[in-house]
Amino acid sequence: MRVFTSFIIFVCLFAIALRSYAEETSAEASTEVATEEGATAPTAIRPKHILPPSEYQVASNDLLRYAPEAEIKSLMAGESQFTALISEQDGSVIRGSALLLPDISLHPNQSATFYQLRYALNQYGWISVAGIMPEIMHQQLKDEQQLKQLIDRPNNTLDVVLEDTQKQYINQLQLVMSSMLDEASAYPGLIMLVAQGATAGWLVEGLASQQLEMPDVLVLISPYLPDQKLNQKLPAKIAQLPVPILDVWSERDNPWAKSTVLARKKASKRYLTMHYRQRELFGFRGLETTDARLGKEIYGYVTYLGW
Repeated sequence: MRVFTSFIIFVCLFAIALRSYAEETSAEASTEVATEEGATAPTAIRPKHILPPSEYQVASNDLLRYAPEAEIKSLMAGESQFTALISEQDGSVIRGSALLLPDISLHPNQSATFYQLRYALNQYGWISVAGIMPEIMHQQLKDEQQLKQLIDRPNNTLDVVLEDTQKQYINQLQLVMSSMLDEASAYPGLIMLVAQGATAGWLVEGLASQQLEMPDVLVLISPYLPDQKLNQKLPAKIAQLPVPILDVWSERDNPWAKSTVLARKKASKRYLTMHYRQRELFGFRGLETTDARLGKEIYGYVTYLGW
């Protein structure tokens, strides 16, 4: 009896569900007929496509949020605006201005090395002016013959920066450098450039082609270029620069930078580069004593030069 009752209840519920489905289907059909006869159908609003912010914009916003307000200053690079951090010397004597150029699309506070270096140089009498470097837009290599040459050789890679992209980035770097130099001109003393990573590599390219103004002292931290041929030529270009050079590297460097450490030292001997010094930073990534040593290396090198 219980089984029969359960079966009757199931049949009733199924009939009710089937009737509801039939009513919904007829309602949709009538709506479609009304639309065909000229009634206005609701138009679906497509969501607006918003491009994600660039790494440069993210770094700028991050810097404005977390950096000390007293050190933030907006500078102009041509028609574009970028954020810089300026901190003055601790003592009464000014040695000069140190322009700190972090790796591409990074701001000074994102690098543990640069974060401590800004204040370490203040202790030694330097004004520190740190900016955000523009990002380089990689374009696809479209020349089929060049692609074939790269693919046929197993020791080559497809990491290629086109010539137009190179010129565009060096021009952007020139505008940023010019703005930072104008800011540093308000202070007396020497001009020291401290560049890191790919920014250091493009800085060398600009100095070698005389598109950028030569500083009094050049400090390169793990320099490299994200192009195989350009990276192989980088040691010779560094060695031929007519400026005192401190070349700093470590075991935790980018593989591009580590691949030219020995070549950079050999090139300095081949071209008889005056006042070239290569130093290794020991220790682990993010270790405060390792990062603090960079400031002492720079201080010792500048003292060696007699400044």
